[in-house]
Amino acid sequence: MSIPHFAVASTFSPRFLAVLAEADRTAKAFGARLSVLHAGERTDEKNLSFQEAFANLGRENVDIYWCEGDSPSEALIAAVARERFDLFIAGTIARPSDPRNFTGTIVRELFATTPCDLLLIPDPQEPPPSALNACLLLEAHAPRWQAVRERLKTLQPSKISILAADSPLARARTALLGTEADGTSLDEIREQLTEITPEVELHRIQSNTGFLMCEVVQEMAPDFLFVESSWNDCQRVLPPHLGWLEQVIPSRLFLFSQPLLIPTGDYSLRSV
Repeated sequence: MSIPHFAVASTFSPRFLAVLAEADRTAKAFGARLSVLHAGERTDEKNLSFQEAFANLGRENVDIYWCEGDSPSEALIAAVARERFDLFIAGTIARPSDPRNFTGTIVRELFATTPCDLLLIPDPQEPPPSALNACLLLEAHAPRWQAVRERLKTLQPSKISILAADSPLARARTALLGTEADGTSLDEIREQLTEITPEVELHRIQSNTGFLMCEVVQEMAPDFLFVESSWNDCQRVLPPHLGWLEQVIPSRLFLFSQPLLIPTGDYSLRSV
């Protein structure tokens, strides 16, 4: 089995070290190789800053990809497609005046078209959490979660909360079909997740739009959110009641799906 290859997007913002620390912990947890993507030209000063930061994390010889394109998001997405990374990690722009962590244009573009699994971090922290609380978001009558299960096993959270979006329309569809969409009930999912941790909670969230689930997640404040997505015409597609995640990311968000390669365009990509 090949070693997974993760990449982290890094800029020289005030959260520069925190984003790298989060990426370093994630890569170590999964036994993955870690590289850096920087949307900009190479300079000796930038290169030295990266090398010093990774030396402090106990890493040496980290590959740095200097990505150039018409926009930062296009340059980063092109790099991910060319190098076929297994997971792309990026911090989101913090807005201290708004605790809801609304996404910006770059993050929404990464969200929609990054052709691999994605980890978005709205509030990166250098010290690790003392105990991981994970939250699995899914549709009550069409639960997609198989791709997430192995990642949960790797991270070994102390608690898992299942939040299942329910609605009259979804219930009517299930009644018509007479079965759950993938043959797995929520109770069965909860039972299987107890193999990872005995503390597994199941909550059905009654909502027509999904924004009630957003409020519940914000109140719970989990360390990680896990969502399995799909692809349609090179665009990432979320389950119907989870589309709000494209606009608001309450906590670290893992998005899992089958890999997708897209045309990369004429971008310059160099590694040192």
